[in-house]
Amino acid sequence: MLTSSRIGVAVCLGVCLGLVDVARAAEPSGAWRGVHIMAWGPAGGPEGIAPLKRAIAEVLVPLGVNVIVYEVDYNFEFQSHPELRYPKVITKAQARDLAAFCRRHGVRLIPQFNCLGHQSWVRQNVVFPLMTQYPELEEVPNLPKQRADKTLKSWCPLHPKVNRIVFALIDELIDAFGADAFHVGMDEVLVIASDRCPRCRGKSPAMLFAQAVNDLHRHLVKEKGLTMLMWGDRLLDASKKGMGRGWEASELGTAKAIEMIPKDIIICDWHYSVQKDYPSVRAFQAKGFRVWPASWKNAEAAVALVDCAQRDATERMLGHLCTSWVLTPGTFARALLGEGDPAKTKARAAPAAAAVRACMRRLSRRPEG
Repeated sequence: MLTSSRIGVAVCLGVCLGLVDVARAAEPSGAWRGVHIMAWGPAGGPEGIAPLKRAIAEVLVPLGVNVIVYEVDYNFEFQSHPELRYPKVITKAQARDLAAFCRRHGVRLIPQFNCLGHQSWVRQNVVFPLMTQYPELEEVPNLPKQRADKTLKSWCPLHPKVNRIVFALIDELIDAFGADAFHVGMDEVLVIASDRCPRCRGKSPAMLFAQAVNDLHRHLVKEKGLTMLMWGDRLLDASKKGMGRGWEASELGTAKAIEMIPKDIIICDWHYSVQKDYPSVRAFQAKGFRVWPASWKNAEAAVALVDCAQRDATERMLGHLCTSWVLTPGTFARALLGEGDPAKTKARAAPAAAAVRACMRRLSRRPEG
């Protein structure tokens, strides 16, 4: 069993290793103008690929989009662990075809697999395959059953089997998409350092979170030479003014992990509501991270975040990432194309598409003076 002191040594070693001889993937010239595409769960499978290609060629590229984060998670025809396939999957050939299509249009495709947290989806009453096939990997929450059932599941970062399984899945996605960068998720981790976990009980949530990040960094960056991206919310302290509301920042003590992870990780700093200021954008840059702010379907909030990020931006400010979070395949792409049933697009797809247009127009605006 690992002690807290041993975890601390491992974390510090991971940071030191991450600061030297870092291999970076080729990156877009100028601002990173990105769109995150939900291709997992009910939105996954091949059905959404054809409308997405049309949206890329007819809408996104003309708007200046040059990066797509394509979140696949378990919706892939995995060969290493076929038992972890979600019912709707894309094949390796389909992944390669989509990646090649993006490259031909000057778009960098970055696959995503959500790590550590988000191993269930409470609103849809869905538990994802890793937890159903390997329930022993769960970080069981120290909560009454009724509350635990409504809490997003996480895997235990110290379980000896978890990295071996997850890294095999990640490696298949990297190969299928020909990826030079990879997004590991890591957002909204709501169960960590549980008293019900014999490995994590009594240990520092920040050290455990950093261990998971550093394990992924060692595999992706040190061993494979990829660029690593992750969401930033668990690195923000919810008690500090302006860092975020609800799940935008951590109340579980993970924020101190920001001092324990390599600075070459790109932090996707998401905020979805209108605020006068977004101090986390500056805070991450001040810590030495490259930052890619991310917005959702509120166009006013999205533009406010773009403007905040552009004020006093350092060389570590990359651009902007628009998310969509649309729950059905192809619906967001059709909204971008001005198609689809308005009744089905009005809640998420249509406003998210409008926010993409607003952000890309804002990023194209030349600075005054």
